Amino acid sequence: MIALLKGILVEKSSSVVIAVSGLGFELFMTDEAKTALPDPGEECLVYTHMKYNRDEIPQLYGFMKKEERDIFKLLISVSGVGPKVSIALLNVYTPSQIVSSIISGDAKALSAVAGLGEKGAKRIIVDLKDKVRKLEIEDDGVIIRGDFSDAAAALTAMGWPFHIARGAVEDVMKKNDSAMQVQDIIKAALAKLDKGK
Repeated sequence: MIALLKGILVEKSSSVVIAVSGLGFELFMTDEAKTALPDPGEECLVYTHMKYNRDEIPQLYGFMKKEERDIFKLLISVSGVGPKVSIALLNVYTPSQIVSSIISGDAKALSAVAGLGEKGAKRIIVDLKDKVRKLEIEDDGVIIRGDFSDAAAALTAMGWPFHIARGAVEDVMKKNDSAMQVQDIIKAALAKLDKGK
């Protein structure tokens, strides 16, 4: 199994290509991970996990942090949750936010991700609640709770892309009282988003 790759970044578009000892490895990564990569031609180190698709063709998934790979491996172990949904979750939430949502049983936060319905979110919670407690994941200081997903969903309904809405809500909750009401979170996040236009 290929656990990591250290080589020269050749390309980053919908997928990423890294050259290692004359071989080019194609990887699929989250948008944030691709942004964190250096420019093509520079050296990079990426943690990886290989998964076989339905046609038994191996596909390599890359991560900038071990925590992302660890939670990805757990997510794809859940019946009905494939790599595409797992990458989508990691596009929206950090590993510690996913763990917080699973431990707190917040299916609403998980099911806000495209491609994952409430049934799938509940299955993730049931299957992984005990397993995620054993993970060593660095805390990013934001605890996902119902108000978080409600505020992010409301901003998304107003037309903001979910990852931008999530970032604004995160920022508000980091800088203010965690007991803020959801309408106050939305108001503060909107002010931040409007200011950033």
